[in-house]
Amino acid sequence: MEKKSIAKNYAFLAVMLGAMILGAILGWVWPAQVDGDGSVISGTGATVLKPLGTVFINLMFCVVVPMVFASISSAVANMESRKRAGKIMGVTVGTFVVTGAIAAVIMYVLMMVFPPVPAAWTNLAAEEIGEYATLADMIVNFFTASDFSGLLTRRAMLPLIVFSLLFGFAVNLNGGRETPVGRFLDDLAGVMLKFVKIITYYAPIAFFGFFADLVATYGPQITENYARALAVYYPLCFVYIFTAWPLFARFGGGKGAIGVMFRHITKPAVVSLGTCSSVATIPTNMEEAADTGIRKDVADMVLPLGATMHMDGSCFSCVLKIAFVLGVFGQKLSLGML
Repeated sequence: MEKKSIAKNYAFLAVMLGAMILGAILGWVWPAQVDGDGSVISGTGATVLKPLGTVFINLMFCVVVPMVFASISSAVANMESRKRAGKIMGVTVGTFVVTGAIAAVIMYVLMMVFPPVPAAWTNLAAEEIGEYATLADMIVNFFTASDFSGLLTRRAMLPLIVFSLLFGFAVNLNGGRETPVGRFLDDLAGVMLKFVKIITYYAPIAFFGFFADLVATYGPQITENYARALAVYYPLCFVYIFTAWPLFARFGGGKGAIGVMFRHITKPAVVSLGTCSSVATIPTNMEEAADTGIRKDVADMVLPLGATMHMDGSCFSCVLKIAFVLGVFGQKLSLGML
């Protein structure tokens, strides 16, 4: 990447980070009001700025469905070797499963050493346990939707990915990049990236409003509640970023890949922090992947899969939450439960 491009990229990141800090400061000095029950009164204090952030998040969520479909189906449809597509998918899913299992075991060990709830809570009201889905139902819902309209939502991201892969293979079998559909998908993927670039210009304003609302609403609770659990989770995530991620980068990209990763990780990280969604980072990650020189067919397949399946942080938080709930009821998280 040219020096001017690097400077421009970091200048925009600085603006976004500055907007987040200013928003947090405003939320701290202009907190939301609470009623007699301690509930936050909507539309008071800096919470009036929440729509600024909601607009950005909604735009990103709207663009991510057509973008995932276009990028995955285009990558598979225009791939010269179907064997290569299968290899990319196999390595990707295998990597996600292994790293997720490692993350879960790491958090399990920490929970044994530093339980989030030392003593059971005694003042809990009894409730009925509701119905839950069977394993078969969960598998079906995990990979498929009952009709086509069910795919047109970010909440059905994995079924959408499965549909996009199959659609791409069908186009590939029908002639691939030489067909009108293949060219259309490739062009649509490019259009969606430009669409995201337009939305990104609004990000600083959105992050200002989002963090103003966040701190105005949760400021006191952030420092008072769940401190013990957060004291484990956030330091662990920080350590993981600077230990596991460099190892992954070195293993996957070879010499020099660690430096490349850290030069390009900031923008997606800021977007994830502001939106609290891995799916919302797909467009930004695709831009950064292109800048690092990652092949387009790889990025188009791996990144949408990663946003929904590569959940090391979620494995951390999942084990933490389960240990927290079990601690509340005076039970311990066993290895069998893990």
